[in-house]
Amino acid sequence: MNLDDHLTPLSSGMGKFNHIVELTGTDIYPSWRRAVKLALAGNGADPNDVTEFTSVMPTAVTPAQPMSAELTSMKDWVKEDAQAKAIIGRQLSPIVQNMLGKKLTAHQQWDALSKCFG
Repeated sequence: MNLDDHLTPLSSGMGKFNHIVELTGTDIYPSWRRAVKLALAGNGADPNDVTEFTSVMPTAVTPAQPMSAELTSMKDWVKEDAQAKAIIGRQLSPIVQNMLGKKLTAHQQWDALSKCFG
């Protein structure tokens, strides 16, 4: 049995992500990781660049009265984190998805998968 027997592209309804195989275990992880990193980079996120793929939402200096720029930064972070989580989550088998907590950031999910399968 070769590696291609384990690689099954996800449904074609995913458009530009249908070339990424579903993560089902450690034997698939290197291929999955490489493909998802490219997809994340194509969306402007780099899971290895802490300044771009931070795991902590920015906060306001004065939480009760955030400045306009701070609010924009927080909203942008939430949007980017949700997009990254959507890319990562679409490429996981249901069993692997259940291993990740819903409250984890995209970076925390990436790290958890790396620890488990890497």
